[in-house]
Amino acid sequence: MSLASGRRRFAALLFAVLFASAALPRAPCFAAAPQPAASAQPTVNVTLPWLAGMARFIVGSTMKIQPVATWNASGVLRTARKLPQNATVIALDPIDALKFGISKGQEGLYLLYDNLPIEEPQRGAISFNPSILPFLSQRLLIVLCKLSPDNYSFYQRRVAEFQSRLESAVEVGRSLVQDTHILDLSSSVSPWVRSSMPNAVRPPDELWSAWSSGNRISDLELAAKEAEKRNWWILLDAWTPAPIRTRVSGLPMSILIGPPEADYDFFAYLHNIYLQIWSRAVEK
Repeated sequence: MSLASGRRRFAALLFAVLFASAALPRAPCFAAAPQPAASAQPTVNVTLPWLAGMARFIVGSTMKIQPVATWNASGVLRTARKLPQNATVIALDPIDALKFGISKGQEGLYLLYDNLPIEEPQRGAISFNPSILPFLSQRLLIVLCKLSPDNYSFYQRRVAEFQSRLESAVEVGRSLVQDTHILDLSSSVSPWVRSSMPNAVRPPDELWSAWSSGNRISDLELAAKEAEKRNWWILLDAWTPAPIRTRVSGLPMSILIGPPEADYDFFAYLHNIYLQIWSRAVEK
């Protein structure tokens, strides 16, 4: 079975889970606690940096959004700050919250999902999947209007704008890189890239697993040489398993997508992925 077919099955499962969850009634949003005084800008901590980026876009200046963790240069999550006892925290699900020492049911914790049956490393690709992000934005809307119900209409408009900009970003990417051929050895950003690049080729599932574990490296080197022979770019990201990344990142045709910086602009980073590929392609 190829990695592509495995990812398609994963995407279909996640699509079904998120669609069912997004269809839940939104009435509880209006039963939330009263909004803080207009002069106050409440601080909301969000566990994952990409989820914080989404929240920051939706709330505008109505809240101060702080990521609990950020990515280092190697794509590893590092806790950015210690949370105070009375902190308001948004997490993807109980598994996500527990990574930061927060238990389900803890006061001030808001979960997007009570049970999201997705395991690592697939979780890393959720934030770069344009077919999944709209459902996550709907779940985020529900949580945010619990925190600030008076801003529901504003948040609803921002979610609509988020989804529109997401579609536009994919279209822009398609216009830039759809004719570019790549050997896709990226990990997390792969769904985002493949949404606009029909000529992205991934290794079979068996090979990917072997390479990720540091095995069959001679096959990896042969694949990279064949890609360069065909004038294909070789795409990597910060989350590409180290045995693959260290062997390929120094090749002339390799492109490495690094993680975003702290407090990054969500759409600027997504656009930059396409721009990095496009700028290298036009150099050739």
